Parts: sequence; C-alpha cells; structure tokens
Amino acid sequence: MKRRGLLLCLVSGLFGLLGCAQKKMPEGDVVRVEIRDMGTMAGYDYFGRVKQDSSGAFVIRAMLEYRGPLFEKKLDASVMKKFREIIEEEKMYNYKDYYKPKFEVLDGHSWSFDAKFSDGTVIESHGSNAGPRDNGLSRIHDYMVELAKGGVEVEPDEDEE
Repeated sequence: MKRRGLLLCLVSGLFGLLGCAQKKMPEGDVVRVEIRDMGTMAGYDYFGRVKQDSSGAFVIRAMLEYRGPLFEKKLDASVMKKFREIIEEEKMYNYKDYYKPKFEVLDGHSWSFDAKFSDGTVIESHGSNAGPRDNGLSRIHDYMVELAKGGVEVEPDEDEE
C-alpha cells in the first residue's frame, strides 16, 4: 500500500512540474510591438506601435508624452533587434496573460502589451491596476519615445483613439 501511495505521489509531482514549465523566448525576429496605457479618462494615456507597412518598411506610430499627439516615422529594420533584446532581458515572454490586484479597485490604470515574431509566436499581456514587477514595459515605452522623436504628427486611426 505504501508503494502505491509513493508511486502516486511521484507521478502527481511529475505532472505538476510539467504543467509549470516556463515559457521560452520565441525564435523569430520581432515584427510588431504595441503598448497601450489607459486611465479613467477616454482615450489613451500612452499609445505606441511599431509594425511593417505594405511596402515592408517598419513604421512607428507613438506618443512622445502622455496624452500627447501621435507621431509617425519610418524606421530601419535594425531597430527591431533592440525590442527583441528588451523582451529577452526582461523575460517578457513569461508575462502572465492578465494582471489584476488582490483586492478590487474600481478606478485606475490599465495597460496592454503585445509583440509578434517572424516565427508566428505572439506574446500578449494586459492588466488593470497591477502588472509585472520588472522594467520591461517602461523600457519598451522609453525606446518607442526615443524612436518617434523627429517624426511627423499624425491623426490617430480608429484603433489608436
């Protein structure tokens, strides 16, 4: 009887370990990155997106400051390596799908992040009044602001308002 119990315990432990396997960094290059910060007011506190346009060039559409206007600028494809570096260094591929506080909060801040890779992998994460403890989101934000400097002010598209 003891052996059966021990065997059951070992098998349960093995399944538990397999179920908790950490995610790994996607193999492909980053081809799209987007972050959004929303407060209690309508519209975004911050919006930033880098993706390829129909010609294959990378284009950033981002705010330079919170609740500011949107700027657009074409980028060299090499800038996407820095996004991959940040995602890997901050282990953003391990982000939870959703972050929420332990206690109910009826007012405050929400955010979303997604990154798409050339191998088809997509990382998506969002939260309301809670988030990851690392600096990944702020590093992505700061890099987008840096890249958008010198861009042309544009009107937001429907999904950017």
